[in-house]
Amino acid sequence: MSTNKDSIKIGVAFGSGGAKGMAHLGVLKAFEEEGISFDLVAGTSIGSIVGALYAKGYTSCDMQELLKEVILNDMQITLLFALGMINLKDIINKFTGGAYFSDLKKPFKAVAVDLDAGKEVVISEGELATALASSSAIPPFPPVQAYGKRLVDGAYLNYVPSDVVKEMGADVIIAINLGAGKDTNQGIKRALDEIYPNNGVPLTDRSWQCYKYSDFVLEPDLSNFSTSALGGLEEMYEIGYKTAKEKMSKIKEIISKKRKG
Repeated sequence: MSTNKDSIKIGVAFGSGGAKGMAHLGVLKAFEEEGISFDLVAGTSIGSIVGALYAKGYTSCDMQELLKEVILNDMQITLLFALGMINLKDIINKFTGGAYFSDLKKPFKAVAVDLDAGKEVVISEGELATALASSSAIPPFPPVQAYGKRLVDGAYLNYVPSDVVKEMGADVIIAINLGAGKDTNQGIKRALDEIYPNNGVPLTDRSWQCYKYSDFVLEPDLSNFSTSALGGLEEMYEIGYKTAKEKMSKIKEIISKKRKG
């Protein structure tokens, strides 16, 4: 039985982190075991992909199987991707199956950044693959031309979009921050500036939204992993799972208090 009631809406913000996104699936598994589901969903970069699949109705196990099928077991896709013969949107389309926002079972929004204006762009309509590719476009991936803009990874300005979940109407917001301590965009902005020296993206704190608007922030310790390493996927999954399990009593307490007003 779900822990949710009609009286409150529980939202989740899935943060950026590349391959570290495997920890998101571990976190979701822990919530599934506790009977806690989320009503409102937002995500940035890999968090947008996980968030969209969750909003589409996929379980953590479904997502694991999809990952193995599309990336780990499909050598043709992997090879074409490595050779630059297939783009990010094509890969993501394998996950989404050509779905649109209107096909989702839960409200969902993805966060990207306008490369030229240096402004955050929140996407909530249209083709999912376009939105998710826009939210995940970080060098070496080129900007995605969509919605009349050149869009890049949302992590440049909003690493964990708890503010977006708040705007969607959530009463309780759980955030999953895969890169705790990496508060500024200085590291990822360096490569962007080299390739697009006239971009409008400012040097800024990109994690304040997470801490200002969340009722609880889960911070799996993934400091030993890189955003591009695929070797530690199972370990990252377990870290996400254990982190959520360890904090579950506190999260349940927060939800209970919010219900009681």
